Amino acid sequence: MTKILRLVLIIALVALVVSWFNKQSGISQIQWLGYQIQISTSLLIGLVVIFAAIILLIDRILRFIRNLPIMMAYGWQYRRKINGDRALGLGFVALAAGDSRSAQKQAKKAEKLLGKGLLPDLLAAQAAHLSGDKNAARRYFAQLSKNKDTAYYGLIGIMNLQSQNNDHEKSIAAAEKALKIQPDSISALTHIFWRNIEEKEWEKSLEIIALLKPQLANYEEQKKQFENREIGLCYLLAHHSSEQKDKTIWLKRALKINESNIACLVSLARLYQKSDLDKQMTKIVERGFILKPHQDYIDLLRDGFTNNIAKFIVRLTKLARQSKYKTDAYRLVIAASLDADILPPATSLLSEIPQNEMTNEDYLLVAELAEKQTDSSRAKIALQDAARAPRGKAWRCCSCAAITVQYEPICPQCSEIGMIDWENESRHFMKPVLQQKIVP
Repeated sequence: MTKILRLVLIIALVALVVSWFNKQSGISQIQWLGYQIQISTSLLIGLVVIFAAIILLIDRILRFIRNLPIMMAYGWQYRRKINGDRALGLGFVALAAGDSRSAQKQAKKAEKLLGKGLLPDLLAAQAAHLSGDKNAARRYFAQLSKNKDTAYYGLIGIMNLQSQNNDHEKSIAAAEKALKIQPDSISALTHIFWRNIEEKEWEKSLEIIALLKPQLANYEEQKKQFENREIGLCYLLAHHSSEQKDKTIWLKRALKINESNIACLVSLARLYQKSDLDKQMTKIVERGFILKPHQDYIDLLRDGFTNNIAKFIVRLTKLARQSKYKTDAYRLVIAASLDADILPPATSLLSEIPQNEMTNEDYLLVAELAEKQTDSSRAKIALQDAARAPRGKAWRCCSCAAITVQYEPICPQCSEIGMIDWENESRHFMKPVLQQKIVP
């Protein structure tokens, strides 16, 4: 609508000017080369305007003819760019769908239309990698690594390829080069971490974790996993150290990360016990029992009450009532009471365990108590309930759910570091992230 109004106004203005010139009277004289020309002034102006319009028209025609090749080339390039971008898009869609053949086809088309560049090279590299053509993928990633803007991504690609080929020296070299470009690279740091684990370079692995943890500040699950791995590595270093001082340092470092870690607390308590530091040992054991009850704490504490088992049960009951995990603590005290044939505490504490929290261990304790009270029918019912009840806590790997008899710093099933913990069967296990398969 605006364009139409503008055109109407221009036509009206031209008509007004022409009408005004027609109404003007006057004669113009031109003397040139001995000739004298007399012409109406309005006609002369009209001729000048027409002449100027013709000159402008000729100029436009000449400009069009001169720019025609450029315009044709631009249109051709534009069409190539459109088709190249479309090939890139289809190629990345094919990659996402896992269709390596279509991805390679679109990569070649994109490279032909767009030439060498970041996206065509990346698509070609990923397509070759997906199809299993490692030589082609290596060439493309090497080409990416030579470009300043894409060097980091090319090196990460080479790192992964060399790792798949089990050429760990070259994969580590590529990871280290990538770290020089991007020091906070989680991919490169994680790769080096697992290589150090394979080589059993525990202290170097801890150095990598120290670099990784700040980068994982916003990723709670990954951060938790690497904290568990750090605890596992500290435990390994403690048990491989020959000096008690070094053992203590590593265990205390682990406990700074997780003060309730049973394996580290028990190991530290045993170190104090061997050194006849009974007060320190008792303090650690009682604190550990309150934080996270376990049978190992009871075994350590029992040595100090060999002459007065009743006092030992009273002490355990007092600690159990302070624990955050009262049901777990009660269960251990009940078992200790039954072993000592002190039935009243066992009867009292069993009644305090909620029915919906009872495990097969609880029903087995009920059956044992019933047998000691010569109540065979009640013992039989409890055994039947135990068969149907959920399992209690055990040493379980948070990655693969494998169960071990005792704490292991390295899972014998999945070779994960520090992932075994004292947990329920129903716990939601963490998904392994930032992890590569390692050789135990």
